[in-house]
Amino acid sequence: MTTEFQETICRDAARRVLGELSVQKPDHIHLPTLAWLGGRRLIIEEGGLKTAEGRLVATADGGVIRIRSDIQPASRKRFTIAHEIGHRVLHGLSPSTDTLQDLRTWSKGSKETEANIFAGELLMPEFLFKPLVIRESPSLAFIDSLASEFRTSNLAAAVHFVMYTSEPCALVVSKNGNYCWSKKSPTFEFYIKKGILHKYTGAANLWAGKAERSGMQRTAAGAWLERFDLDDRGDIMEDSRRLDEFDMTVSLLWVYECI
Repeated sequence: MTTEFQETICRDAARRVLGELSVQKPDHIHLPTLAWLGGRRLIIEEGGLKTAEGRLVATADGGVIRIRSDIQPASRKRFTIAHEIGHRVLHGLSPSTDTLQDLRTWSKGSKETEANIFAGELLMPEFLFKPLVIRESPSLAFIDSLASEFRTSNLAAAVHFVMYTSEPCALVVSKNGNYCWSKKSPTFEFYIKKGILHKYTGAANLWAGKAERSGMQRTAAGAWLERFDLDDRGDIMEDSRRLDEFDMTVSLLWVYECI
């Protein structure tokens, strides 16, 4: 797992890069300029990649960020570029070739996780992002609006939301009905069950094709959380969605009242 100390280093590095421009709103975050400034001298080119989403080749004199030309939507393309800038800033002149799997790696203590954390802060800086988060109740629909405003991927916006919300929330990513990884807000003090998702979770029903969830809905706390059983009366709120492009399901959990 990436430690809190490592995450702080990555976010601080992104903030220093942003400091090279006068950023006052999301539209001011111009990635071609940020790729070039600070002695990085990176140019961005599209095309020439089939199995990878992005590639960085850099020397002390400059280099190239190459992006797969058919990445959709454009917000994912922006996140990929920010990820490659992150490799250059955090990891020096080492070349990188990044797949879709690398760009959704947020839980392992790896260079890919570090580049993702950097990219998240570069595209969604705390001073712009956090004031919006603290005013709204948690939901994937609200996270969609944040991703649209900051022109970044929905998954990155969800991770960033959980990082900065004051509400007790957790983001859980699952695949094939199995827990993969999770991110918790600072106020989320519960242990999430790992392994096969319980059949009472909305995420499990989505994966099995038994339901189409929309918005926050009550779910038995014991279906998601350790130290609770299904006979307990406590509920939490769950907002789950299939992400077919990533072949996974994301769930936003919210402990909206004392359980």
